[in-house]
Amino acid sequence: MIIKVNGGLSILTAFINGHGSAISIDLPMYTYIDRSDKDCFDNNEITDTVNFIRKKYNINDRYNIKIKSKIPAAMGLKSSSAMTLSIIYGIISMNNININEKDLLKIAAKASIYNRTSITGAIDDIASCYYGGLCITDNNKNKLLTRSKIKDNYLLIAYNNDIRKTYDYKNYDFTIYKKFYKNIERLLNDNFIYEAMVLNGYLFGTIFGYNNDLINYFLKNGSIYAGQSGKGPAFFSVYSSLKDRDIAYNNFRMDNYKLIKSRFNNDGINIIDNGN
Repeated sequence: MIIKVNGGLSILTAFINGHGSAISIDLPMYTYIDRSDKDCFDNNEITDTVNFIRKKYNINDRYNIKIKSKIPAAMGLKSSSAMTLSIIYGIISMNNININEKDLLKIAAKASIYNRTSITGAIDDIASCYYGGLCITDNNKNKLLTRSKIKDNYLLIAYNNDIRKTYDYKNYDFTIYKKFYKNIERLLNDNFIYEAMVLNGYLFGTIFGYNNDLINYFLKNGSIYAGQSGKGPAFFSVYSSLKDRDIAYNNFRMDNYKLIKSRFNNDGINIIDNGN
């Protein structure tokens, strides 16, 4: 079985009050799952995810799981949520387990805590991977609040060799930023999506580090919005035309950063080969 799922960007990072939001982008991950005589996994996160779902549904099968991904890991681009969701979704589908979408998202969120890729369960990220488009969630209750389609503007994603694993910040007190965070939520609720993304990235950039030179480059080279994706360290820039994006891409000269061309999308998770 092959499952395709996309990465995403943060709009609201749920560390502060449990309210989160993420948006899907055209950055695919392909998860290959086959039954096998013995388990064959590339990392401990995959092992923990499989063990979580096996224990929950008393599944005795062994699996060979390989992941081919264009989502840079530990960059704030939802690679961990995409991985966890695709494995849970694939194994549930292979075993013909009847489950509704609401419960599937909750199970994937619990698995994200179990495999130590998330503090809150990241149901905001999981929901955007599952449905595509824009999702707003209450991570404290593992509940999807709203989801909507998004205009597919053009994107550049910039990242370097730094990594930031969410679980490393589980003991950080983010609650001191609640008052500022309410303003970001208000922007999102009033449908100022990109403004909320920028301010959210600015907030976490003040905590974890922020590259102003990179932001300035994007804004000077045709971007209508630019910022960090949540805790980062990846950055995004939004363009209203393909021409503007490609000019910014071609003129880019920061040697310690890599660029990815992308765009927003509304494509949810999909089984592209069921193995039959």
